[in-house]
Amino acid sequence: MSEGKINKVKIVAYSDPDYSDQLGDYEVLVNPSKTSKKGQLEYTNNSSPIGGSAETIKFKGAGPEKYEFNFFFDGTGIITSKKVDDQVEELIKLMYSYNGDIHEPNYIKIYWGTQSEFQGRLTSFEQVNTMMDTDGTPLRAEIKASFIGSKSPEKKALEAGKNSADLTHIRTVFAGDTLPLMCFRIYGDSGFYMKVAEFNQLDNFRDISPGDQIIFPPVI
Repeated sequence: MSEGKINKVKIVAYSDPDYSDQLGDYEVLVNPSKTSKKGQLEYTNNSSPIGGSAETIKFKGAGPEKYEFNFFFDGTGIITSKKVDDQVEELIKLMYSYNGDIHEPNYIKIYWGTQSEFQGRLTSFEQVNTMMDTDGTPLRAEIKASFIGSKSPEKKALEAGKNSADLTHIRTVFAGDTLPLMCFRIYGDSGFYMKVAEFNQLDNFRDISPGDQIIFPPVI
């Protein structure tokens, strides 16, 4: 990057889940002051009988990441001569409008400089006009957009290959690890923890400590 150059956020639209067929892009006029990314772990509840002890929750897996981003538009002529409505339409066409070729909205990647901030799909947006002309034309606006993560099949396959369920794995237990969590990392399913505990001759699946070596056999 040359000295003094400011890297602008760029939104790139794709027609396919592999993010290989690029359709177009949009570069923001003003970078956001902050972005928000949220991860989520999912659990299932094993209901207890009425009057029984508290419910036991079981780790199910990791949900898709969620990302929030605010876009700012200026049509006062200070930054650009393009009208706010035209700027908004250009962005919305990329990430929200229905693509008749694929029969759904586009896939989106968000870049900041050379770094890929996020890849996924738009779930919702809200436009707030913050400055109006005397005739009601918006002069400044903000769009609050929410996205949900969507990995390419290639990336999923690469991650799955590192933890193939068809191979035997030996893993070291680290602080915070549980057997269901480690099973999810290897097999993509935490439900194998009892079989793994039995294979490793553990009296209790909770009987693991940091530094222990756990063998994860192939799933048959």
